[in-house]
Amino acid sequence: MASQRVVERLYALSMALLRAEAVNEALQPHAEELLSSGQLDDTILDQLVQAVRSLEQTPLLRAGNLLMVYLGLLYSVVEAWRKWRFTDARVDAMLKSPYVSELGDFRDAVFHVVPATDARLLAWEAAPTRVQWANDLAAALRTAILDWQGNLGSRLVAHPDVGRT
Repeated sequence: MASQRVVERLYALSMALLRAEAVNEALQPHAEELLSSGQLDDTILDQLVQAVRSLEQTPLLRAGNLLMVYLGLLYSVVEAWRKWRFTDARVDAMLKSPYVSELGDFRDAVFHVVPATDARLLAWEAAPTRVQWANDLAAALRTAILDWQGNLGSRLVAHPDVGRT
């Protein structure tokens, strides 16, 4: 019975991670377009403000919105990973980063309407190293989930508390 619950939770984690990855994949063409545009920051900012006022999707807004959703979905995977007591050396090490609580705050700010100047949003938008950390975390979670699925029996013996919540 416990092993079935763990399998169900692994499936749920897999689906949640796949949702996050799908959004991240959708983001890539927009991010590439922005990087290749060669526009100056002031021009981009002016266009951003005008687009928001007129409720128009632009490559910048689309990329930013997709990034926000990706990071929010990724934090949901982290929450479930912790709640269900899964463990993996690389993931566990990455989850000791202060970025984890900041990612949770960011997710809350994204999925609850807050002013654009909210510090929880600005911290992630201004730091590409945080986004790279999030991508590395997603890759580590993918590897760990696949390892759990491939070695379920030995993992359950080694970690009997997994799935007991």
